[in-house]
Amino acid sequence: MRLWLLDLDDTLLVDHRVSAEVLSHLGRKVGVEGLFPAVKRKAEAVFREAPFYPWAERIGHSALEALWARYSTPGLEALAEWAWPFRERVFRESLLELGGPGERARELAEAFFWERRRYPLFPEVPEFLEALRAKGARLVLLTNGVPDLQREKLFGTGLGEVFDLTLVSGEVGLGKPDPRLFRMALCAFGVGPEEAVMVGDNPERDIKGALSAGIRAVWVDRGHRPKDPWYPAHLEVQDLREALALLET
Repeated sequence: MRLWLLDLDDTLLVDHRVSAEVLSHLGRKVGVEGLFPAVKRKAEAVFREAPFYPWAERIGHSALEALWARYSTPGLEALAEWAWPFRERVFRESLLELGGPGERARELAEAFFWERRRYPLFPEVPEFLEALRAKGARLVLLTNGVPDLQREKLFGTGLGEVFDLTLVSGEVGLGKPDPRLFRMALCAFGVGPEEAVMVGDNPERDIKGALSAGIRAVWVDRGHRPKDPWYPAHLEVQDLREALALLET
């Protein structure tokens, strides 16, 4: 495989677990348990009320990300103004639901905004990327989300200079699983879909999109997304190094 398309969140970068750990820690500080699922559930419900929700859904920007995105990209000023009332409401209603101190909502919203800024890689990522480079593979990061947050994550991991091309959905206006995003990567390197592979953890976005574009797909099971029988990957792995077998195909 000449061209490797790689997802960022929960494929290379530990994402879901960090949010869970930070929110659980904040909950314990104010004497409540279950803050992560409560905040996730409330954020998703309130997020759907936002006037820009269809755009966010199209580019794959999640409700949890809205709790800590800076929205510093030019053109997102309205989101930046909307964000803090949204965050405070989510934390207040979640705390009250759990019998906690609703008056500390703003405090916890601000704490999550800052403490969430962690960018750990999965342990096998450096070896995996080094092996791809050693074989002359071209690397494309294909990530959904708002530009400032995804770029912050990318450089926070130390991977800012690793990729031959980075396509952020919020920058190009298309998000996975739209096959046009995958075809952009193919066109950029002049390769056919049979010469490419997509590696990602999200069946409905990464795997579906790759299959729609005729690209071989590898599903990375990180333990928090169920397998989707509607979008069967060509290969299922729990460690990225298992996907290196495709280098010889």
